[in-house]
Amino acid sequence: MKRALALLALAFAGVVQAATYDDPWSPATEQAAEAAVAALGANVARPVSGAVHDTKPRILDVVGLGGAVGAGALAVRGEVEDLAAAKRGLGAQETDIEIHVELPADVLFDFDKADIRADAASALAQLATVIRAYKGPVRLEGHTDAKGAADYNQKLSERRAESVKLWLVQREQIPAARMTTRGFGKARPVASNDTDAGRQRNRRVEVVIRKR
Repeated sequence: MKRALALLALAFAGVVQAATYDDPWSPATEQAAEAAVAALGANVARPVSGAVHDTKPRILDVVGLGGAVGAGALAVRGEVEDLAAAKRGLGAQETDIEIHVELPADVLFDFDKADIRADAASALAQLATVIRAYKGPVRLEGHTDAKGAADYNQKLSERRAESVKLWLVQREQIPAARMTTRGFGKARPVASNDTDAGRQRNRRVEVVIRKR
């Protein structure tokens, strides 16, 4: 009974204003309630007895607010953890301005093809998670190794960049207007084309995500 009166006194004294006292059984709430009782003084019994029906909803609202804030915090935490996991999974490189991701073509496409493989869905879903976390434009850049004719490689790199864009639009609902595509063919290798391992690294789609 003493605790109930103290909590009612809190409401009348204007102490309960936010989620600070969202637990009516916590020591902090009890201490604040006792202070409110003292502040109200000898007249505390009269307003409490006459306005019980007004005070209870105010206390319940504070408790409910605490639950809503807690659920929101958990949701934000989950989104942050998902973003961090996606960046790790993609091996993303990050600066203050942008996120850079290299998607190996051998993961996305069959040899000499530009159609997205079904087993590339997981990597592209991670990419979509990163893109959604930021508001800036996205560049999709296709690259090939040096084997074959330059004109053929140029067109293949362009088709592969377009395929990634189309997948993100259709499967992940990323707005098409945010993304631009470009192919560079064999012009920008990141490794030697004299070895199988080097050529494999050069076959890729690079994604550059501006943060804002």
